[in-house]
Amino acid sequence: MQPSRCSLIEALILGSCLCLTLPAFASETEPASLLLTGKISSVESQTFTVPKAGDAWRYQIQWMLPEGTLAQPGQSVVIFDKSQLTNQIEQLEASLLRVTAQEQSTSLELNGAVLQAKFNVKQNQLEVEKAQLDADVPVEFIAAKEYAENQFALMQAKSELSKAKQTLTEALDKQAASLKQLAIDKQKAQLELTQALQGIEQLQLTAKLAGPVLYGRDHWSDEKYGVGDTVQIGRQIATIPALNQLEVVAWVNEVDVDRLKLKQAVSLRLDAQSNISFSGVVSSIGKQAMTQVAWGRSKWFKVGIDFDRDSSQINLVPGMSVLVATKELSDE
Repeated sequence: MQPSRCSLIEALILGSCLCLTLPAFASETEPASLLLTGKISSVESQTFTVPKAGDAWRYQIQWMLPEGTLAQPGQSVVIFDKSQLTNQIEQLEASLLRVTAQEQSTSLELNGAVLQAKFNVKQNQLEVEKAQLDADVPVEFIAAKEYAENQFALMQAKSELSKAKQTLTEALDKQAASLKQLAIDKQKAQLELTQALQGIEQLQLTAKLAGPVLYGRDHWSDEKYGVGDTVQIGRQIATIPALNQLEVVAWVNEVDVDRLKLKQAVSLRLDAQSNISFSGVVSSIGKQAMTQVAWGRSKWFKVGIDFDRDSSQINLVPGMSVLVATKELSDE
């Protein structure tokens, strides 16, 4: 018996419906993966920033240890141009010599003035003593005119002594004030010179940890810093991560942050060796979204991921790019 035309049409419709619903059913049961971009990072690291040395607010990078080089503690990593600060040190040294010479010259001059004032006081004291002897002669033994002259001479000698003492006081006060001011000027010149010399030392950054040197990136252009770049003070230009405590740092867009939770399992793949994967868990999620200038206006949350380094079977180095894959959270 041949099937009717209506039965064939119904069978075709039923078959097409099955073909359409099966994929949809699979997409509902298998949660979608959330892909994040991250990199291998170190829990402990040393950062190198442009120091505040001298009066300049920008310094040129004169030399850097090649990126990826394994630095050892005490080894120079970054050296900035020192020419401007060297010129400043020469000027400060000349200023210190000038202030020191002025202090010595003024001190000799003031000491001479004080000695002269003390001599005048001593001389006037002798004049007063001599006048006092003449004035003590009773009027009965000398003429009245001579007696009056002696009294006037005593009064005049005492006046000169008072002036001499006042001059000595002023000389001593001037000596103390001038020497104090010169000492302040000298101390200031010494302090400025010491700061400049320390600034010279600060323009050469050395490693405190053993680890690979990683260059920093410009905040606006996202390009790595290099020799010849003039960088503003406070900018981070390089880091040395410790190799014994590694983690993965990734960034999740603010629209996807709700799809992550702590202790959530993730799969990790290195961009350099995408055929090898290893596992990890979300250890931290940032509390505040941040803007990455080079990525546009979107806001991003920082995500920390712990992993078993031994299970990765890969020689991991901080700075390696990592692709993080996680599964959509199920409703609980």
